[in-house]
Amino acid sequence: GSAGSVVESSAAELIVEKSAAVSVKAGALLPTAGRSPLEPGATERMAVLRTEMAQSMEDGCGIYRLGTTMQATCNKIDELRERYKNLKLEDKSKVYNTEWLLGIELGYLLEVAQSMVYSAINRKESRGSHQRLDGFEERDDVNFLKHSLAWYAGDDAPRITYGDVKITKSQPAVRAYGALGEQAEKAEKNREQGA
Repeated sequence: GSAGSVVESSAAELIVEKSAAVSVKAGALLPTAGRSPLEPGATERMAVLRTEMAQSMEDGCGIYRLGTTMQATCNKIDELRERYKNLKLEDKSKVYNTEWLLGIELGYLLEVAQSMVYSAINRKESRGSHQRLDGFEERDDVNFLKHSLAWYAGDDAPRITYGDVKITKSQPAVRAYGALGEQAEKAEKNREQGA
């Protein structure tokens, strides 16, 4: 995967730990400020939160990136995680409540989205198909040939650290698209034929 969107073991471990807690009590997984999302008073609709998250990630953490739009996405995802605490569920059934499961999954999606955008904004480079357009157009292997790791402590935004990349078969190379890609492909064929 591309470095800007790599969410390594900490996010996966977080999901595994939380998933294991399902057998304890499903209600404990929805962070609803001490109330059940089935009780009156909740105001946040799941579809609205999900749609706003998707649009914000597309705007700020897509292929072409600017620090300003990524920061706006960081702020939006932080806001959505806070609003998620007031999640309202329409399905009041106590058994086989799939909306409850979707609510839990939305919480996980928000955490992964937050990990992705905080990782992306910290990378002062372009890598793979993720292109910074704000002065960081080149790949920086010295500082960022690393896996991004997101560490959560409570409700705060993740702390981003880095893990080493073990290069096995394929060496890092420039990814070129369009006319540049065609030129790179032609040069590679010429090298192969000359060898």
